[in-house]
This record gives sequence, C-alpha cells and structure tokens, in this order.
Amino acid sequence: MANNICSNCGTNIPPGSKKCPECGSLQTSKFKMILGAATVLIAALVIVIGAIFIIVKDEPANPAGDTTEITP
Repeated sequence: MANNICSNCGTNIPPGSKKCPECGSLQTSKFKMILGAATVLIAALVIVIGAIFIIVKDEPANPAGDTTEITP
C-alpha cells in the first residue's frame, strides 16, 4: 500500500495512521471533510428557511385590523 502524505507538513504517513508522526496533526479524509461541510450547510439552510417561515407566518394580513373605518 502507498503511504499517505501529511496535509500539514508533507511527511509520508503509514496507511491507517490518524496522526502525523512528524508534526502530530490529525489526518482526515477529504470525503469526511466534504461530508462535514455539507452537513453544516444543510443545517444552516434549514434554520434560515425555518426562520423565514416563522416570520412570514406571524405577520398579520391587515396590520391595522379588520375593523378599520375610513371616515370622510
């Protein structure tokens, strides 16, 4: 098997190692990084859409009320 390269210092890392033997930085796969970023993005999108829905739902259709009379 081929050795991996540390994303921090560029040292060869044995396959399956979670930390670089040279600098000690944790090694994560690109798939895990993309999956984590996608999860955060989806969660933020759900929160924003939920907030917009709540704001629009609470806004009254007629801010003055239904009994407004206009007198000349």
